[in-house]
Amino acid sequence: MSGNYDQFNLAAQAVGCAVMYDDKGKPSVMVPIPKFNLSDVYDGWPSTPHPAFIVNGVTKDVIYISRYQNIVDNGRAYSLPMRDPRASITFDDAKAACEAKGTGWHLMSNAEWAAIALWCRKNNRMPQGNNSYGSDVNTPGVNGLTTTKDGSTGKTLPVATGSGPVTWSHNGQMSGIWDLNGNVHEWVSGYRCVAGEIQLIQDNNSALAVNETASSTLWYAVPQNGNLVAPGTTGTLKWDYVTAPPAAGTSTYAFRLNTSTSNQADN
Repeated sequence: MSGNYDQFNLAAQAVGCAVMYDDKGKPSVMVPIPKFNLSDVYDGWPSTPHPAFIVNGVTKDVIYISRYQNIVDNGRAYSLPMRDPRASITFDDAKAACEAKGTGWHLMSNAEWAAIALWCRKNNRMPQGNNSYGSDVNTPGVNGLTTTKDGSTGKTLPVATGSGPVTWSHNGQMSGIWDLNGNVHEWVSGYRCVAGEIQLIQDNNSALAVNETASSTLWYAVPQNGNLVAPGTTGTLKWDYVTAPPAAGTSTYAFRLNTSTSNQADN
């Protein structure tokens, strides 16, 4: 197997990726994201590291993100190309599958997701992906490799990980993260919404496999000044719907960032 892994490593390194191994020696293809400051991705923000690079008060020079949406094998999540990504999984099970791999492995955090999204925005990148039955709505006919079809319509549902064109990577290059747009729903850690209130785990501390249950004391709310405060504090930021939302799943409806909720949706 070592010869196969050597070739796997070389192939990943050739496009600027890294192969990292869990505590059972099983590989995942990862994309290194070097540290950047908030001011690098948004004008007027402070020249301090984005919270995705701060874990338990320590600033990291690089974080590693799965290049592909994960599969789950024997209760462990893996980032591998040309596979059928795992779908229809609960948050708790997704978190457990990532953390089962050993120290340092974790479900992608909201801080990490936000960092990549802000980098894309700053660099005029809107990654495409499988958001229209196997292709991107803006480029119909340019498809990934179908793994599952709808039994009644025959339409493509998920496509194989990394099987779409290079426009489906976050940076538009072979070194990028694939399928951030569409394909299957994904969970992130370190974020929740309670009665409309936005609640976070500080910095990127959710990368430490911490307790994220409802009763965890690690959750904070966010006032307008950006400082973290206890959940339920008056004046914290909340998602509020513009009008009373219809029953879940019946249609889309507009929402706004507010300090109170007048049209709260079901949690």
